[in-house]
Amino acid sequence: MAAGGGGRAERGGAGVGGGPVAVVTGGASGIGRAVVGDLAAHGYRVVVLDRGVPEEPAGDRVRWVAGDVRDPEANEAVVKAALSRFGRLDLFVGNAGVHDGGVGVRDLDGAALSELAGRVLDINVVGYVLGARAAAGPLTESGGAMVFTLSDASFLVRGNGAGIAYAAAKHAALGVVRHLAADLAPSVRVNAVAPGGVVTGLRTADGRPVFADSGEIGVRVREFNPLGVLLSAERIAPLYRFLASPAAAGMTGEVLRPDGGLGVR
Repeated sequence: MAAGGGGRAERGGAGVGGGPVAVVTGGASGIGRAVVGDLAAHGYRVVVLDRGVPEEPAGDRVRWVAGDVRDPEANEAVVKAALSRFGRLDLFVGNAGVHDGGVGVRDLDGAALSELAGRVLDINVVGYVLGARAAAGPLTESGGAMVFTLSDASFLVRGNGAGIAYAAAKHAALGVVRHLAADLAPSVRVNAVAPGGVVTGLRTADGRPVFADSGEIGVRVREFNPLGVLLSAERIAPLYRFLASPAAAGMTGEVLRPDGGLGVR
């Protein structure tokens, strides 16, 4: 998961071997953790920004920096850690995020809704912008790529459990991806993955699990999407590596949607 915490600390392997270098935010759980594992298994050296440093780091090719994605200094610190340890940066994965618990515009009083929306937008949108800012220079030098985690909520506004703040944040993040793609071309390619119905450890802004009953959620997800599939984080993760690879050299500003076909629903 994503944000929180103030200080920064590092844990993990030293510079092991060669290969491209990635920074991943929100890499301690869920899709982020799967992306970190997939990248490391395929030759990447990875530096992760998350609010907590795991007791068991994900392999000797992974280094961890503890910090809050809403903090500009934390985003700069994780990029600096990648450069100082491995000498370059080839990929930035913006993944950290929180959910709003499906809250509608009439469900809370004004003060509570303001607080919730502010937190969700700060983590899910401002966190992406700050990460992109920190990574843009080194990626321009390497001719690298950015890949962001969006959601079916970047395209849908009902029926998928998203509330108004989460839908607003993911629609905004789609705009961030497209703006960055235009702004950083031709040096840096910027794309995104927008999963739908992937049951992970995603939490709400106040720390509650979004998928408390994974069995029930799995049934609902299969009923909701045309393909009747329930995808795992591990099946989603290779798409990030694809978007950073030469196979996607002609792609920028694009969004891959592993959501069971919700676009034709």
